[in-house]
Amino acid sequence: MDKSKLQETELRYRAIFDQSPYGIVLIDSEGNITDFNETAHRELGYTREEFARLRIADIDPFQGPEEIHASIKEVLSKGSAEFEVRHRTKSGEIRDVHVITRVLNLSGNNVFQTIWHDVTEQKKAAEELNNYRHHLEEQVSKRTKELSRVNEQLQKDIAMRKIAEQVREDLILELKDAIAKIKTLTGLIPICAWCKKIRDDKGYWTQLESYISEHSEAEFTHGCCPDCMKKLYPE
Repeated sequence: MDKSKLQETELRYRAIFDQSPYGIVLIDSEGNITDFNETAHRELGYTREEFARLRIADIDPFQGPEEIHASIKEVLSKGSAEFEVRHRTKSGEIRDVHVITRVLNLSGNNVFQTIWHDVTEQKKAAEELNNYRHHLEEQVSKRTKELSRVNEQLQKDIAMRKIAEQVREDLILELKDAIAKIKTLTGLIPICAWCKKIRDDKGYWTQLESYISEHSEAEFTHGCCPDCMKKLYPE
């Protein structure tokens, strides 16, 4: 590749490097930051001069030197890695960061080309959404229990109402049956002054015993009164 093409490639790479919306950082095998773009230092609140003096341990306070060294060795053995870490800004704020890194060999030295972007707001939104989902699930569970309780009570009320209706219907039937069996004699009853026959509803003259039997539950036993005894059997 001639010099002009090499320069063009370098300029293109630098433009992509500097204008990326994500933080891009080159880190050596000792954890030193050797190069970075504007997004990387701006998101953490540092000036370019301040950020140039930092090491990974300065922005990742949650891992000790031994842990960072172990992570570097692991990435070197795999060639690349993707993970989430927590970075501390210059003001002390903790931010969640998604990291993608791969090993490059530049001039015989291994360096880590690391791209990261802040996912704090996304994680907060996901957590809020998850909390809201749990809240809805709790409300649904609560409502379901309430509806179940109301439905159970309603079923009991319906059963009791059916029993009451059945009792009422049975009582009505008993009353109707009793009323049907009750025969009363009311009003003016035409009776012959001589033979004592009674004229019924159809206009027929019937014996007193027959009329009363038909219109009441009374039953007759025949005997003879004292006056009739004297007439039938005079001394």
